[in-house]
Order: sequence, then structure tokens, then C-alpha cells
Amino acid sequence: MKPVLKIFVTEHCSGCVEALRIAAWVAQDYPHLGVEVIDINTPEIIVPEAVFATPTYMLDNRIVSLGNPSPAEVTQWAREARVKPILVDES
Repeated sequence: MKPVLKIFVTEHCSGCVEALRIAAWVAQDYPHLGVEVIDINTPEIIVPEAVFATPTYMLDNRIVSLGNPSPAEVTQWAREARVKPILVDES
């Protein structure tokens, strides 16, 4: 299972337009990462309590950025995600 970068956005967020551009860039340049853009105003979405602002970036359910990251930060996340061991539940 590949690591997932979740990007939480809202319609009236000034930084969320850039977050959508970043999401497209990550999906294209880092295919080993899954990318999910989540609009927190969608009624059926359960937003984690840790998400209190938009955009918020979570990599494998860990907040990695409040606000838009730099390209260097994204590259670092992608590098770390590539070498992270995949845990297998043997129960």
C-alpha cells in the first residue's frame, strides 16, 4: 500500500488554490505517493480533530504542514515516504 498525502481544503481559502496546484504536481512527480484532496465542507467527510485550518497536509495521518509547503519540504516527504518500511499486519 502506498503512502497517502491528504490535503484538506475549503472553497473560500486563499491558500487552497495553491494547494490544488501542489496536489497535481505531487501526483505527477511522485507516483509512489497517493494524493487525496479533501474538502472539509463536504457533509459526509469526517475531518480529523488535528485539522483546524486549511490547507493542512497529512502524510499517512500525520500532519506535515499547516499551510502550503515549500517544494523542498514536499521533496523531503516524498523521499522519506519512499524509504519508509511498509508494515504488514500479520494478525
